Amino acid sequence: MYEKINQPIEVLVFFKGTKIQPLYFKHRNKKYKIEKLNLIHYQKNGQGKIYYFNVTDKTTYFKLSFNTNNLQWRLEEMYCEG
Repeated sequence: MYEKINQPIEVLVFFKGTKIQPLYFKHRNKKYKIEKLNLIHYQKNGQGKIYYFNVTDKTTYFKLSFNTNNLQWRLEEMYCEG
């Protein structure tokens, strides 16, 4: 089942040099542990960028975004089988 969400979320991240890796995120009072980072890409957004992270928690795939202009994280999409 695919669902477009586009809602703000809280994210715990790990920084290593210039790389950023989301570890957990919270959406609607539910905490998700990110088990695997599948893909990172970005697009320019004015003076900044929007980074997209395709991640999974073993059962569900998520697309998260981070906007460098306003430092806001969003849950863009989610997909689960069944």
